[in-house]
Amino acid sequence: MDSDRQIALEARFDAIVPTLATKADVEALRADIHKWMVGSMIGLFIGFGGLAAALAQLIKPPQPAAPVVVQAQPASQPAQALPQPQLPATIIINIPPLQK
Repeated sequence: MDSDRQIALEARFDAIVPTLATKADVEALRADIHKWMVGSMIGLFIGFGGLAAALAQLIKPPQPAAPVVVQAQPASQPAQALPQPQLPATIIINIPPLQK
């Protein structure tokens, strides 16, 4: 009875052993996993960097609007030898930015 059991076990082992992973198979798998992990980490850093840059653009306060400067021009005068009057002072109009 023992020999039948031993023969059955040996037959089972002979069928299973060729399908088990070798050192080369495990090393190739380890290299593939390492490559994917490094690629994933690089992708995560780039993705979070882009997300941080986008949020920084959204959070940044708006720049104040530059004032509108209008130069008043003197009325055209007929050609005379009179001295030209000085220009009036510059008019500065501050326009507040639009509220969204």
